[in-house]
Amino acid sequence: MKHSFNLPRITTTLAVALVCLSGCAVNMKVPVKDPEPSVATYTKTTETKPTALAFKDNRSEAEKATILSGRIPMQIVYNDKPFDPVPWVAQHIVKEMAARGLPVTLGDEQSSTATVAITRIHIVNHRANGFSPFVTFTSVRADVLTDRGPQRITSYIKRGKVPVWTFDEVIDPTYNAPLDLVTKELAAKLNQQLFRQAISDEEVNALIRKIDLGGDAADAYLDVYQLGFGNNPLAVSELVKLSSHANEYVRLAAISSLGILKATDRYEFLTQIYENSTLMWQDRAMALKAIGDLGTPESHAYLEKQQSLLERRRDKDATWVKQIIALYL
Repeated sequence: MKHSFNLPRITTTLAVALVCLSGCAVNMKVPVKDPEPSVATYTKTTETKPTALAFKDNRSEAEKATILSGRIPMQIVYNDKPFDPVPWVAQHIVKEMAARGLPVTLGDEQSSTATVAITRIHIVNHRANGFSPFVTFTSVRADVLTDRGPQRITSYIKRGKVPVWTFDEVIDPTYNAPLDLVTKELAAKLNQQLFRQAISDEEVNALIRKIDLGGDAADAYLDVYQLGFGNNPLAVSELVKLSSHANEYVRLAAISSLGILKATDRYEFLTQIYENSTLMWQDRAMALKAIGDLGTPESHAYLEKQQSLLERRRDKDATWVKQIIALYL
């Protein structure tokens, strides 16, 4: 007996199945995992004093009520309880800094020698349809209270994943991986503010060799971020090269890391990326994030200009860019 196949019907059935797959994510639990601290320690170039870090939850009531927004409602949990992000972030920032060899402990407002006031921790998710990647934008904004006044530190991570069999496949790459990077980026920026230590030139060169050998690997972008977290300006020229890498997440990590390293001499390079309309949105957005991280009067004025230009726009790309700008202004 011959079997006849109705291709349009098969295609329609597949589309419906994929849409249903997306729908299965509604209100699903997202279990948060503890990140593994970095292994490369900082080389002490100056004397470091023991520091007890206190973390204050200065988020608005609206921010506290909604850590997640976007297309698909989901429940973020830790140890099967609602996720409380500030103590979690605080704990893992301190663990990351200690693993780097910095004399840091977790303190309270009475015993601390430095305070970090967190004003935003938020995750936005997005999915255009059942065929497109599930994407998250994870952001944190905080102020380090120093003798020089409050110093802004931020993190912004974009990740995406297309689920193939089950929606559980998106949890680690789009929730846990960004949260891991958030703690490492904030720890690196706290090091800049409080200790100014850096990984060795040898460690930078070892990371560059590793990236050269495995730049197409799915997790290669993590080594690129380590160049930024290392606080060694030797990495800057390599990061400029990697900013045009074929691997999307290697590019984004490289562009972001130029800001993390405060490569102020690459300001024009970053503005050129942002103003290049032929590039992907995420490359341009990460360049704007890096400009904000430079922390100069010039970069601040540039963000104000872009905010003004985007003021009347309501499309999703402009909305997401304005969320990045709001981390700094």
